[in-house]
Amino acid sequence: MMRLLPLLLLFAALAARTDEVQEPAGFWTGPINSAVPATITGGKVIHAEELEQILKHAKPLVIDVSNEPKRPPGMAPDAPWLPLPQQVIPGSAWLPGAGMGDIAADTDAFFRAYLSRETGGDLDHPVVIYCHERCWLSWNAAKRAINYGYRRVHWFPEGIEGWRAAGNKTVVAKPLKSASEPSASEPTGRRVD
Repeated sequence: MMRLLPLLLLFAALAARTDEVQEPAGFWTGPINSAVPATITGGKVIHAEELEQILKHAKPLVIDVSNEPKRPPGMAPDAPWLPLPQQVIPGSAWLPGAGMGDIAADTDAFFRAYLSRETGGDLDHPVVIYCHERCWLSWNAAKRAINYGYRRVHWFPEGIEGWRAAGNKTVVAKPLKSASEPSASEPTGRRVD
C-alpha cells in the first residue's frame, strides 16, 4: 500500500490540474457565470487585501462591469419590477456591457474612450476591473483594457462578493452607458482620489 501512495498522489495532482480553467486565446463567449482562470496575461490578479492597499495609495480607476439586472422571464408586462440597487466598491464606475465576449462596436468605443478620459490617456494609470465572483465579464473587460495598451490592469476576480466578505463597504451606483453620463469629477465620482 505504501508503494501505491506516491502514485495515487500523482494521479490526484494531475486530476486537480485538469480542473483548472485556462485562459482563452481571445475573449470568453461561453457561460458568463462559471469558473474563471486564476491568471490574466498582461495584467495582475489581485485579492481584497491588495485592492484595499491599491485604493489607499495608487488612486486607480475602478470599474464594475456587471450586467444590468434583467426583468424576470414570465413576469406580467404590467407588473411592477424594482431591481435591487447596484452595489459597488466606493469610487467605482458601473459600465454594464463592457465585459461581454462579443462586444458591440459602440460599447467598445465607449469603454475605450471612458478609460482614456478617466486616466488622462495615461496607459500606466492603474485600472481595477471587477464584477462578481465566478464571472467572466471582469476577465473579458480586463483583457480588453490590456489589449487597448493599459499596462497596470488589476483584475479582482472575487468581485463584489469578495469585497463584502472582507468586511468592506459598498455604495449604490447608476450605470454609465454613454459619453453624456457623469465623469469622475461629478458627485457620482468614479476614480478614487
